[in-house]
Amino acid sequence: MEADWIKIYESADAISVELLRQRLEEENIYAVALSHRDSELGIGEVELYVHESNSDAAKKFIP
Repeated sequence: MEADWIKIYESADAISVELLRQRLEEENIYAVALSHRDSELGIGEVELYVHESNSDAAKKFIP
């Protein structure tokens, strides 16, 4: 990721990360999910990033 983006959430549950990403975009907060999951084993983490200028607003939606 570029320097101005920060990780706000991480989970092994890719669906929960995607739901959070969609919720943020409904609030006009652009978010990017980055998967570190092994496609064959299905294990690993998915990280959610937002631009640092949106981090405070985005953290309000983190469960």
